Amino acid sequence: MVPQYDLEKIKFGVDEKTWERAAGIYEAGKITETEEGYFGFTARVLGTHSYDVAISEDSFNCGHCSCFVGQSGNVCKHMIALAIWAVLRGAPLKK
Repeated sequence: MVPQYDLEKIKFGVDEKTWERAAGIYEAGKITETEEGYFGFTARVLGTHSYDVAISEDSFNCGHCSCFVGQSGNVCKHMIALAIWAVLRGAPLKK
């Protein structure tokens, strides 16, 4: 499955602080148990806790996360980190 977004769309679709934190999560290898399904991408993202995260293949800002921000209906750094993974599949992130 190929997402309908790229790094440029993600980076310019969120604030700089969220991008930097998400990039740090991605680069630290904290995205685990990734799967591709009918909806899009799911993963467990390690942080203060272990978070269940899902994003659509159509839009990086459509999905959910079990963290406080995600449960409030907002896009969080965990969702953005998973979106980065969906685009790069573990390849190095070039900032």
